[in-house]
Amino acid sequence: MDNRHWSVLDLPQLYTKPSAAELLSTLDRLEVKAASFDNNDGNNGPVEDGLPNYLTSIVASKLAWIDEVTKEQIWEAASLRLSERSGRSAMRSLSRVFVIPAPNRLGSVSITLHEPSLTADNLGHKTWLASFLLAKHVSSLKPHLPALQISEDDLNFESPLQPNRVIELGAGTGLVGLAIAAMFPVHVHLTDLPEIVPNLRSNVVTSQAESKTSLKGKTTVGGLDWSQHAHGSEYDLVVVADPIYSPQHPAWLVNTIDSVLKRDEKARVVIELPLREAYNTEVEELKSRMVDLGLVIIAEGFESGFEDWENAQDPSERTKVQCWWAVWGWSMIR
Repeated sequence: MDNRHWSVLDLPQLYTKPSAAELLSTLDRLEVKAASFDNNDGNNGPVEDGLPNYLTSIVASKLAWIDEVTKEQIWEAASLRLSERSGRSAMRSLSRVFVIPAPNRLGSVSITLHEPSLTADNLGHKTWLASFLLAKHVSSLKPHLPALQISEDDLNFESPLQPNRVIELGAGTGLVGLAIAAMFPVHVHLTDLPEIVPNLRSNVVTSQAESKTSLKGKTTVGGLDWSQHAHGSEYDLVVVADPIYSPQHPAWLVNTIDSVLKRDEKARVVIELPLREAYNTEVEELKSRMVDLGLVIIAEGFESGFEDWENAQDPSERTKVQCWWAVWGWSMIR
């Protein structure tokens, strides 16, 4: 059967009393994967018309011809397929593999991230579009980022040089920081709120295990609350993606950058964020506060992608999101 031409009528109908194996196989094929940020979700499933009713009929059926243990599995699978069609926030925990272009001979790196099921108070458990876009093009920013310009040969055992230090603020699932550590011989410290750290640390451990022979940098994880004062200007590069979803965030973020960024002419900050109309004021405030701190834009640009938050099964119905990125450096060393 060509998956692109399924209809509900092609699926096993309950009045025919299909076998448990047939129902479970069908429900497995109906799984909705999290959509791709490139607007190519890879789902070649059936036309969605009528599917919610079909799935509901399975949940409501007594499935009298199937044994008790197996019917529980069928009801659970049908319920999961229904929840997946209620949007990303209703989906269960999932693991996703992100393929990130790498410089020169590396080709690309694959990073596996676990995303727990979402609630309104743990949005850091999701990988957001701005993180994906920044992870994809951070290697192309190398000419603007001195911290990434030291090679592994520069750090041989006879060299007095130490790996440059990078900190990711609001790392979430860790995609940006892990991508940098996979491609560059630097020490990346990934940080987020304490309640986000356990999943972040788990993703870092997984990445280290999967990249034993290819991971170029070192990674560590720690909690960092922007509303609390951070100590020590020790980082050569600060990276942050999609940092604004509260009126307090511009002030908190800039204060944190002020605390952790080295006072050095080579120190840099990279910020990428989606241009959401609801937060235009906060974005402008962020830019203003960065300038007031003594930072200037060295390079900037725009790119776009498709957020996977929506529940649009047809890729053409998904909303394109524009993101702005900028590389900042000190205008003068204070």
